[in-house]
Amino acid sequence: MATQETFLERMQPVLDAMPEGPDKEKLLALIESQDTVERPDVPPKDRARALRRLTQIDSTTNTNDRTPSHGRGRVSTQGRPA
Repeated sequence: MATQETFLERMQPVLDAMPEGPDKEKLLALIESQDTVERPDVPPKDRARALRRLTQIDSTTNTNDRTPSHGRGRVSTQGRPA
């Protein structure tokens, strides 16, 4: 059995199993960025760009996830919920 070398190759079965939609698109963007960061044959400038993209995707995910179960909500300056 051949060794799967890249992160993208290792994650391909997960992508194939997912239904089409925005979650699959976001996961693909994350996987492609992580793959670029890990590959030694990619120029350092491109790896840095991919790493920035990963952090931007992560911060976008955090700001869009506003469910009450995550403890995010407005708090007034007196410490009471707004």
